[in-house]
Amino acid sequence: MAEVTELILAVLRQAWLTLAGALAAVAVLALLSQVLRAAAGSALSARLFVWQAISGGLSVLILALFGRLGAPLLAQAGPQALRDSAGCGPVADLGALAAALIAALAALRLLGTAFVAVVWASAGASASLSGALVQAAEAVFGVLLAAVATPIVAHFLGVC
Repeated sequence: MAEVTELILAVLRQAWLTLAGALAAVAVLALLSQVLRAAAGSALSARLFVWQAISGGLSVLILALFGRLGAPLLAQAGPQALRDSAGCGPVADLGALAAALIAALAALRLLGTAFVAVVWASAGASASLSGALVQAAEAVFGVLLAAVATPIVAHFLGVC
């Protein structure tokens, strides 16, 4: 069981690295686009274009940092939540594996949502961060549910 979980987690790590690289590339290109937009607005003495470019660049930067820094912390929350769990035996192992998978999938979903938000912000559309925050909340709730349910299931089945 642990080998299968490690294989799935390795695939999810590779997917996360690919998505993180794409996020960084799109964010850099979007920031370059906003810098050029601000330079053009400055050359034309259009203060509105300059401020729109500055706010667009800041939103791209904030979204990229949120996705890049929030996803690893979310992935580490799963194993941390079940480290001091009261479960024992195979049920505790299954709970730990489930929490790790939930956290890894949630981190990947969070990064994907942040990637979409950065792409929309770089195109000049309104970037919604609420989707990424919902993904993070779902992950925290799933890991919390696994941490609470594992000892209850272990005691119900009489493993401990």
